[in-house]
Amino acid sequence: MKKSIKIFMATLVALTLAACGNENNKKSSSSETKTTQKSSVSKKVEKSEQSDESSSSSESSSDQVSSSSQSGPQQAKVTGDNNTQRMAQIAGALKYFLGKDALVPTKAGISSGVVNTYYTGDGNNFTVYYIKDTEGKNFNDPSLKDKVSYITFSKKTYGSEEEAEQAVNYISGESEMGLPKVPLSGNVNATLNSGAGQRYLHWNSGKWSVTIHGTAGKDPVPTGRKVVALLNNAYLPAPDSRGAASFTAGSGSGNQKIEWNNGKAVYTIKGSNINSLIELAGSIQK
Repeated sequence: MKKSIKIFMATLVALTLAACGNENNKKSSSSETKTTQKSSVSKKVEKSEQSDESSSSSESSSDQVSSSSQSGPQQAKVTGDNNTQRMAQIAGALKYFLGKDALVPTKAGISSGVVNTYYTGDGNNFTVYYIKDTEGKNFNDPSLKDKVSYITFSKKTYGSEEEAEQAVNYISGESEMGLPKVPLSGNVNATLNSGAGQRYLHWNSGKWSVTIHGTAGKDPVPTGRKVVALLNNAYLPAPDSRGAASFTAGSGSGNQKIEWNNGKAVYTIKGSNINSLIELAGSIQK
């Protein structure tokens, strides 16, 4: 009888322990489930926050693009405090619109006033207008087209390199054999051709031909010496085969021009002031 009571008590204890074990397992399983659910919810919240941040960033970029294009697709902001800074920004705008390999001037060629610029055309054929102004404007601002430029810089593309070469008004020294010589500097001697009230001073330097035209009896020699001095401090762009600089004696003539060939293209700079023309031409970079 005592033995039966002992067996019954042992069995009861075992059943109680098993029940407790099952309850603990359920609690543990429930806790793990809640932890997993919390982790899942946390990840969802994190993804949602990331999505919101991405959306916010996208909207910000969109706003920047929109605000930068409000003034038109062909404009660019020019905010430089001086003409050196403005020309650097203008050069960047020209390369953006005309191509990264476009030749661009980096000096304005003026000692006073504010330089503004606009252009017409495309990467193959274009004209850039440089304007001396009283206040700064953005690159290609529509109001600039009503103003007079002090210099134009243009590119014209021909059908072949031969056509481009022939388009440059180059004069060889061979055609002036026998004409009187005029010393302009220690190593530059020019020929002087006179007739019918016109006087032409000419010399060659490397691939360049330089001509000074004296109209109505105007002496071209002082202008020739001035040009030589300017060219000693400013290197003109290197032509493929020929370049021509043509100047008229006296300031404000409006007939000053520098041109040279580059592949199938001819680049031309025109203006009324020789100093401005040579400074701008000497600053051209690729």
